[in-house]
Amino acid sequence: MLYYYWSRKGIRPSVIHHMPPGEYLLIRAFYEYEHEERQSFYEAGKVWPFIPVM
Repeated sequence: MLYYYWSRKGIRPSVIHHMPPGEYLLIRAFYEYEHEERQSFYEAGKVWPFIPVM
């Protein structure tokens, strides 16, 4: 998860590491939701849209 946020979102691992437990739990839930959504796209033969953040 830390590598994902660093490479895709530009968020440093230290920022995530220092989050309060509730905020970390929410970020983790968002990550898992997006991961499941990506999996369903790939399994359906679709391509996940890439939107650069920078």
